[in-house]
Amino acid sequence: MKKIIWVFAALFVLSGCMKAIESATGIQITQNTNPVMELEMDLVFLDELAALTKLNQIILERVPISLDDPWPSILNDYSAKPREGEAARYEAYKDCLSRLLKQDFVFYSVYDPGQYFKVLSGNATGVQALLAQGLIAARNTLIMDAAEEMGRKYEHGKWVISYYPLGCKCMFYSQRFEHLAAGSGECRQFGDRADCPFFSRPTEDMLYEYLLEKGGLDAWEDLKISPDCLRVVEGETLGPFKTVYYTLFPDHIRDEAAGVDADLEATETEFKSVQERLKEKDLSSAEESRLEKEEEALEAALEELIVVQKKLYEIALSTLEPTPEKIAIAKKLLEITRFITEGFDEISTAMFALTVKMTDDMIVFSQMGSVQINEGSVSLANKGVSSQPMPQKRASLLNKRLASLPVNYASVLGYAMSQKSLVSEYSDYLEAVAAMEEKLRNQ
Repeated sequence: MKKIIWVFAALFVLSGCMKAIESATGIQITQNTNPVMELEMDLVFLDELAALTKLNQIILERVPISLDDPWPSILNDYSAKPREGEAARYEAYKDCLSRLLKQDFVFYSVYDPGQYFKVLSGNATGVQALLAQGLIAARNTLIMDAAEEMGRKYEHGKWVISYYPLGCKCMFYSQRFEHLAAGSGECRQFGDRADCPFFSRPTEDMLYEYLLEKGGLDAWEDLKISPDCLRVVEGETLGPFKTVYYTLFPDHIRDEAAGVDADLEATETEFKSVQERLKEKDLSSAEESRLEKEEEALEAALEELIVVQKKLYEIALSTLEPTPEKIAIAKKLLEITRFITEGFDEISTAMFALTVKMTDDMIVFSQMGSVQINEGSVSLANKGVSSQPMPQKRASLLNKRLASLPVNYASVLGYAMSQKSLVSEYSDYLEAVAAMEEKLRNQ
């Protein structure tokens, strides 16, 4: 039995997981899968990841920092353990975030993943069949559980930094921070604003518009957010994260370090995108050769930038100029990097599982058209997985998403990894500055 479990566990992490399991066992697991549902699961995870990276970008580049405003702490309060007497309010807050998630992503209003996982199980019996089905169900459950939690964290962060006062969208659970009650007279003074689409339009609608019509992920990440759409920050504002971060550097390398980091971030994103595109099937020889040359050039550029960045950071670390104010600023900024880093850490395993899953799915997706999408949609409705057959408009959108899925998948994943890497660099330096507090105390 242990040997069988080990074989299945090994197969689980290999590319083409379902096909590998079917080949090893002779059990046709994929006969119960529905390509429409598999596509919808892939898309909702990727779309939420794209939304989260945009939220992180807004946090890093737009929302002002103030030593008097607790918004960075509020970001992390969602992941904190509720204090005594807060458990019920915390669950109510999460339920409210889940309702907001349904408004932003249609998937959660239409589909029942749990029912679909039951359909996947079918009527197969036997130890090998149950293990195989268990691994597939575990993979899909892992992805969807991570997507739902990522979605709630996105909603939490989105409304913490928005022009809506804290608590107006969802009654905040913790008494650690001042907040209003949802539905209160003060909250009724605030409503959806057409000039703040990131906060007033369903995220999925905006993503589809940008990914399909307005230039892809780059255009989405370039979406401008008016200062009037963001939180009114209390106290003296020091500027957004990136601006404030470089004020902690020694004067003589501050501007150079900021420029190198910006170049590195952009180059890493492009490099990851090219790497993922090289994994696509059916590339022409000319396109593959072009991408390989581009990958080689980007890799060389990355290596050069990393060397320069490392040298600048070493200089900065060797010439730390700690003051009580700089330490306070570093600790405030660390709260922001913690929110972003933990967000990626929480979904990293699911991101890997999705990459494996997409390897299986791409083969099926390449054969799908409007007829297959319609048939799959009707089947999901008949089996109670979806509340209704897919409307024609959404079916048309899915057809368009299929055509651009490989490129968007590579872009989203590459951008997320680049952002995670850069934030880790920020955290390392901020922790070094914050650690000087003890040294100052002992002077």
